[in-house]
Amino acid sequence: MISSAQQFADSSSGIGAFNINLKSFIFQLVTFVIVLMIFKRWILPPIVKTLEDRRSTLEKSLEHARQTEETLAKAQAQAEDILARARDQADDALAEAKKGAAGVISGAEVAAAERTARIIKEAEGHLEQERNKLRQELRKEMAGLVADATAKVIDEKVDAKHDMSLIEKAIKAVTG
Repeated sequence: MISSAQQFADSSSGIGAFNINLKSFIFQLVTFVIVLMIFKRWILPPIVKTLEDRRSTLEKSLEHARQTEETLAKAQAQAEDILARARDQADDALAEAKKGAAGVISGAEVAAAERTARIIKEAEGHLEQERNKLRQELRKEMAGLVADATAKVIDEKVDAKHDMSLIEKAIKAVTG
């Protein structure tokens, strides 16, 4: 008696047409299903998880790179802004320093002119004092010379009062 599976396999239509052994096919099919279930249960989830983790890491890396690029662009813009402000401040400070230097120089020139005028005035005052002192000394010396000359000419001395009045008249006549 031939089983129905055997008849089915032997027939020229159906699976028999492909020249496939039914027992072997069923065994391979069951083995495939068992391997598929093992693969699906214990092998595929870790692989999927690893791939998902890798995808997530890549996305995070790309997002981080984009954020870093944006931060870098902002930092460069800020650096350029800071440099521009620093240049402006440096220019302002330089202009202010030039103004200040001009003011200091002008003030020094005015102070020097005032000091020069004061020194000249003091020198003129000292010269005037020296001139007066020398005149006084000259008068005294001249009075002594005149008194000596008069004593020699007259060969006698008149009293001191009379002598001084004559000397004063002579000095006034000479000095003018």
